[in-house]
Amino acid sequence: MKDRAGVREDGAGADVEAAGCVVVRRGRGGEPQVLLVHRPATPRHDRDWSWPKGKLDAGETHPEAAVRETLEEAGCRVRLARPLPELRYRVDGGRDKRVKYWLAFTAPGESASTPSPEEVDEVRWCGVKEARQLLTYPHDRRVLDDALAAARVRTWPLVVLRHARAVARERFEGADDAERPLLDRGHAQAHALSPLLGCFDVRAVVTSPSARCVQTVLPAADAGSWPVREEAVLSEGGHAADPAGAAGVLDGLLAAGRGAVVCSHRPVLPELQEHLAARAGDGERAALRRKLGKGEFLVAHVSGRGAEARVVAVERHEPVTGG
Repeated sequence: MKDRAGVREDGAGADVEAAGCVVVRRGRGGEPQVLLVHRPATPRHDRDWSWPKGKLDAGETHPEAAVRETLEEAGCRVRLARPLPELRYRVDGGRDKRVKYWLAFTAPGESASTPSPEEVDEVRWCGVKEARQLLTYPHDRRVLDDALAAARVRTWPLVVLRHARAVARERFEGADDAERPLLDRGHAQAHALSPLLGCFDVRAVVTSPSARCVQTVLPAADAGSWPVREEAVLSEGGHAADPAGAAGVLDGLLAAGRGAVVCSHRPVLPELQEHLAARAGDGERAALRRKLGKGEFLVAHVSGRGAEARVVAVERHEPVTGG
């Protein structure tokens, strides 16, 4: 079989969009093991050993597809860590296919299985040497190298989220702008955010107390059983009164070193983003500083905690609502 894959970094979409995971764990002696799946031969493709992956369903994001496909093919729930370089290659009919991969780790208590033997007839944890021998395609061996390099630096996710679409200021009849709620479209965004944010190892939510922020995070917090803390300095009025307060909230989360979501407003977000950019390398700063749309978030993958915390990778996502 020919290896036709190549990495392209332009970020443009493809005719066929897919996503998958390289799931890593520590085996005996601390050596890394990765999870491979074996697909049996069908009239449309030969048998192969590869990574759990698959095409996006309608209305699905790449992170959601990566988590779902790993559950369907390898029988285990995972949390996504750092994104890996995407692959591009041609498939039947000359169509362009893009596969986005993430380094991933199993959720506590999870073990691999073969829930759909007609699609995947064997799932195997392998050492690096065995995995390199088993993988059918050379481009998957390159993905292995990328994942092993990423896995050497353990990270945790710090998510910065802009609230979903709210009633316009000029149309809000209440006296207190903090009570301005989400539109129906905003509520749809909030519910679509729930499974997307759930792909990452989030443990808690910190939000502006304004209704439009609280309403944005509650569906995900309820689904993940994450505690929610309101911080006045993340609101527009609180930020105007204490411009350094938002960065102080971030410093507290960086000191804790556990996955968290921070939800705030357009005037406050640049302060949060710039505070993270100061802890990032040149390659990550541009992604950190770009303006966030309503309902959009960035994931800063942070290594270390406190004064030693550094942003080593950044990704940005927004929910798919179909509206």
